[in-house]
Amino acid sequence: MFSKFVGKPFFTETRQHRLLLLLTAFTFFILLGSRALNEPDEGRYSEIAREMIETGDWIVPHLWYLPHLDKPPMTYWLVAAAMKLFGQNEWAARLPLALAGMSGVWGAWLLGCSLGGRRVGLWSALILQSSLLYFVMARMLTTDMFLAAFNTWAVYFFWRSWQSLKSEVASQKSEFFAWHLAGWTAIALGFLTKGPIALAIPLAALAALVIYRWKSFKAKKLLWSGWAAGWALFLILVLPWFLTLFRRLPGAFDYMTVYQAAGSVLGTTIKDRQGSLFYFFGILAVGLLPWTFLLGWLWRRAHWRSLDSKSKDGWIVLNATAIFTFALFSFSQAKLPPYILPIFPALAVMLAWRFFGNPPEAQSAPASAWRVCLGSSLLLPAAFPPAMASAFHNPLPGWMRWQTVVMAGTILFVLGLTRKWKPSACAKLTIGLALLSLVMTVAEMPLFQNNLRRNQTLKPLGLALRENFRRGDVIVCWGHLPEGLPFYAYPAICATNRPYFGDMNLRQVPFEFPGNQKRLGELLLPDENALADLLTENRRVWVAGFNDEVEHFLQNHPATPLTLVTNVGQWKLFVNR
Repeated sequence: MFSKFVGKPFFTETRQHRLLLLLTAFTFFILLGSRALNEPDEGRYSEIAREMIETGDWIVPHLWYLPHLDKPPMTYWLVAAAMKLFGQNEWAARLPLALAGMSGVWGAWLLGCSLGGRRVGLWSALILQSSLLYFVMARMLTTDMFLAAFNTWAVYFFWRSWQSLKSEVASQKSEFFAWHLAGWTAIALGFLTKGPIALAIPLAALAALVIYRWKSFKAKKLLWSGWAAGWALFLILVLPWFLTLFRRLPGAFDYMTVYQAAGSVLGTTIKDRQGSLFYFFGILAVGLLPWTFLLGWLWRRAHWRSLDSKSKDGWIVLNATAIFTFALFSFSQAKLPPYILPIFPALAVMLAWRFFGNPPEAQSAPASAWRVCLGSSLLLPAAFPPAMASAFHNPLPGWMRWQTVVMAGTILFVLGLTRKWKPSACAKLTIGLALLSLVMTVAEMPLFQNNLRRNQTLKPLGLALRENFRRGDVIVCWGHLPEGLPFYAYPAICATNRPYFGDMNLRQVPFEFPGNQKRLGELLLPDENALADLLTENRRVWVAGFNDEVEHFLQNHPATPLTLVTNVGQWKLFVNR
């Protein structure tokens, strides 16, 4: 009875769009500020944005009041603008991230509608926002979600410009230039977010289409004109910040071009990001859940042969976007899970188009594959408790000990209930259960945020400093840089009250930028004896230290007057009096 209900078009098209908007807003905004900022990425990006507000310098990004040029400024600008409007808190810091996630879903919806109609657009949006990695990265403050959104829009705009090339009518030429320059605008914004990769992905998709249609393509002059105008617009949008930065900060040009850009390609600047050639296969398999099991039926010769000319063009664009990006990062030296996030909108549209383009397409994958998708939608809350218990060796809350058993029983019940359901009905229930599972895990994550190792939050340390710090006190960071500590400790740590640093790798952030060590001057402690001398002075000293390095210092200086105030994961806060 229920399977018949979910298989019917219960809502009108207008209501579907409204419900999709509400569901998408729920997906990206529910519990957005419930978790404190994690180290190091969220702490770093939010702190750089906070320092932009504090110092008023929106040109040169600063971390701990030292120039930091690992990324262009777009992410910092967006986060700083949100905090300027809504205050210095986790919700405001992640607001631009949630909007970027929604924007990517909107772009996938439009691309799906353009390629296969509104049904495909609807399913593109649903599949994308319920995919594990996309959902997670829409709540983790890094540059990757912004890049994915800008790339999605660039591909969509280029696709629309390509469709307008088929006529030499003047109005069609104007339409081509409008869409084409919109694509270059999206590329420029992506470049200001994460650099050259924002150029590579959309242009690779467009290049693949041009190569595929080269012999039959007649509007070559118009396309070259569009490319020339696009490059000009790109430079107009991108160059002002770079030129201003290079003029204000000597050494910035060499650092960003030779050290960062070229070094990333050659692998000379990669730190702790290595992985095998097959690294991203595992990331894709887990990150695309619950839809991973449909990939085996996504590429079929019969499907390609069934496509008309326009559809083949669209299929080329989507495949080029996904395969080029996946291959590029697989062969690169840098390996982090979020790097392949830009392929997810393209994969979502491909899955929606392949299996929901029209009702018969849903039968192109066996019923067992759809039921596996349905069962895997509940894997995350089933695996989360044992994973946390294994990682931290701490007892779980009583109610959570039964979660795995309950989820396993629910999976068996759902699989039994849906044994005779149609694929479309299974897919609809998969959406609901996947989003429910993801939100459930987000609600549980704050229980463990203080126990993570190097990725824990520094909020308790920062609040302790802010509440107990008095004028005349001194702060020392020892062993590792607590990147997001000032976000919570301000004004104990501010531009006029900077801490001392010691026992740190001076080839890492933020000391590696030319001149930063000199800018620190006496704030850079040369050795353990310098810290010991500082602790014996007639003033209160706070020490925020990383476990191993602090333990080593205490062993070498057992008489040092240090009292533990609080500890979070691998971090501890001491005071000498």
